[in-house]
Amino acid sequence: MYTSYLIPISIKGIVFEDGKVWLRYNQRNEWELPGGKLDEGEQPEQTIVRELREELGFETRAIDIIQSYLYTIESSSDESRGVLVVTYLCELVKKVGDFEIEGEAGTSKFELFSLEEIKDLPMPEFYKAAIKKASKLQ
Repeated sequence: MYTSYLIPISIKGIVFEDGKVWLRYNQRNEWELPGGKLDEGEQPEQTIVRELREELGFETRAIDIIQSYLYTIESSSDESRGVLVVTYLCELVKKVGDFEIEGEAGTSKFELFSLEEIKDLPMPEFYKAAIKKASKLQ
């Protein structure tokens, strides 16, 4: 009998500002793209717009899917079997709020980085590849 492979889905956004990309520092002491889990009944484009408003305080528009990647986080309670990370290139429409310093995923900080700076950051390689790909579509 076939058993479904059920895993969480995380939608991430690549947002450039002045040639730099916004990143979030997480609880695993690494940098990642801002975003979050898909809510029930929500389309991925809606998820990333909602998450970027919540985390960055930015009104954005999803432009295109850049990458999908099955990522395993051994230390995670719900992602140890994998999480499907779908990454969108997003356009910054306007800043409407503040950064979410204390949120669902714990304490975090947000910073802008150049493409050159990203090369040496503690960050999963698939995020770096997605940012590089997205930068060529700017």
